[in-house]
Amino acid sequence: MQASYERINYTLRPAKAIERKMLCEAFGKLQNISDLTSYRYVGFGSAFFADFLIIHKHLGLSDLISVEKEQEHRKRFRFNRPYRCIRLRFGDANDVLPTIGWTKKIILWLDYDYKIAESMFTDVGTFISRAQSGSILLLTMDVTPDDLPNNREKKSRYVQLLERIGSLKMPLGIAERDLDGRNYPRACHEIINNEIDESLSRRNGGLENKLIYKQLFNFLYKDGSATMLSIGGIIYETNDEDKIRRCNFEGLEFIKSKRNIFDPYRIRVPNLTFKEMRYLDKWLPSDRTRAIDGKANARFLSNDSIKDYSRIYRYFPNFVEAEMH
Repeated sequence: MQASYERINYTLRPAKAIERKMLCEAFGKLQNISDLTSYRYVGFGSAFFADFLIIHKHLGLSDLISVEKEQEHRKRFRFNRPYRCIRLRFGDANDVLPTIGWTKKIILWLDYDYKIAESMFTDVGTFISRAQSGSILLLTMDVTPDDLPNNREKKSRYVQLLERIGSLKMPLGIAERDLDGRNYPRACHEIINNEIDESLSRRNGGLENKLIYKQLFNFLYKDGSATMLSIGGIIYETNDEDKIRRCNFEGLEFIKSKRNIFDPYRIRVPNLTFKEMRYLDKWLPSDRTRAIDGKANARFLSNDSIKDYSRIYRYFPNFVEAEMH
């Protein structure tokens, strides 16, 4: 099967690029816990290493590990590695993550390009069971609803999900109606949060200084046809509560710390020209984005486009065409 990086140029997905910049800003607040250079970043770099570029350039992290499951493409990954401080580990994440060493605080981005599956639970369990206080877990998955039953397979969405995660991980009360385009992301959020809680309960069983998981991220966005959900947060010991408070993650608009309700931060990318964006920039930041529509030069822009852009303009990617010689 063709690898996802061969089908998709991850550097040209605007919603994903916005998410990366938002995450980088949030990661910067970890400085209130420990020197950022003491952190290790672990992710799936693929051939583009987009997240590694921004993590190294903007945060200064130099302890970087990229887990690559496409072992047959080793030469290409090594050729495209942008910095020598990125160490490549080849193999499935289930096998590689336990071997990376967990003596440091870690930022782990499990950036899957597929739907929720049983193998994800193993990776979550590895992180929760081994991570140091102050470490970050982020998990991204495809939450496009499964196809409805066809004449050949006749499998409902419930059955398809059951086959991927197993009966023990299926939340009580989940039914076919909960797995359509509107509700499927909510179901995936619940399943992963349940796994985090179970793993944390197992680890805390023998600890005097208990660990806490605080949700920080709950992004929902769409680049092309796939709807993506990114959820995650920080794990910390109870005696580090003051350090977490000093981070003031809630000072960032896109932070979503409530776990008991599904209230994602929706990254919507308006279809604007560069000239239109530069014009709107002149009026931002502003808490009166609707008033911008009344300006003579912006009356042709919809209120929704103006509102969406005003929420993400600081993180908006500037893609330009350049001729290389």
